[in-house]
Amino acid sequence: MAARLVVLSRMLIPLLTVLACRDKSRDNIAAGKSLPPVLSLGPASNTNWDVNAGPVMLLSAGGNSDSVAIVLPEATDSTIESLQGVTPPVSGFDFELFNRDGKVDSTTLSPVVTPTDTTRDCNAWPVGRTQSARPGWRVGFVRGNVSAIPLRSIESLPSADSAVLAASLAQSAASLPVSSDPTFRRLPFRVQSAYTFRLDSVEVVIADIVRTLNEEANPRIEHLLLIGDRPAGTKGRYAVGYYSRIAGAEETMQATEVLAAVEIGASRHPAVIVNVESEEGAKLGLIERAGPGQWRSTWKSAYTNC
Repeated sequence: MAARLVVLSRMLIPLLTVLACRDKSRDNIAAGKSLPPVLSLGPASNTNWDVNAGPVMLLSAGGNSDSVAIVLPEATDSTIESLQGVTPPVSGFDFELFNRDGKVDSTTLSPVVTPTDTTRDCNAWPVGRTQSARPGWRVGFVRGNVSAIPLRSIESLPSADSAVLAASLAQSAASLPVSSDPTFRRLPFRVQSAYTFRLDSVEVVIADIVRTLNEEANPRIEHLLLIGDRPAGTKGRYAVGYYSRIAGAEETMQATEVLAAVEIGASRHPAVIVNVESEEGAKLGLIERAGPGQWRSTWKSAYTNC
């Protein structure tokens, strides 16, 4: 109990400081500075969250629900249990809400008091409610910290362009090191989802590419999350700047969903927000551009499983 109170006090002090000085903080953001973190647990808790993205991130419950999860970026798998039942004092923050199409709306937030449920052995983010937000948004950030990067889905392209993009992505996937799992070798790649956007003179693609083994007794699937780029206006293969590969039984395979893409801070460096979900729970992540043709997985949230 004492340890939990220590965690709570460390969380509330910086949050209250942010709220008391939020007008001044907005001026600091414009000057290229950043808000302090909501949760400060010392150097050992560093999760590589980019403080220029703001002190918290919101996650929509989906549908027309006004409930949101208040994601505490500095929480880890080992500390999130101590935060169950905590209600962050985020009333008064102005949030901007995003999805894959770009900015959807702006809103304020009312925290919801959520007492710890001792009957369930699981961890969840604190809960809030938005004020009259449009449906369809996926993630939210404190106003002024990020700007939207609209994504264009492969499904929105004319059929000929869609086929060309799918073929180029299959070529890019085939250029990667051979999988250590021989099960999928020589099987064809299929584009399950893909999104493109422009960065100056570069076209970037984010794609989930799969290979499947349709054995009746044990169907298996391989997911390849790939980010690549090529000079805008050109055709052919994308140069892969990031990829992750995972394979397993189809019925238990985790899925990675692209929630939105944004530019962070005054430097406006691009980042893709993803949600990795399995039967057991979910984890959020940022994949940020480290330089021309280079993307890195920089931040992963604590694991939630309620």
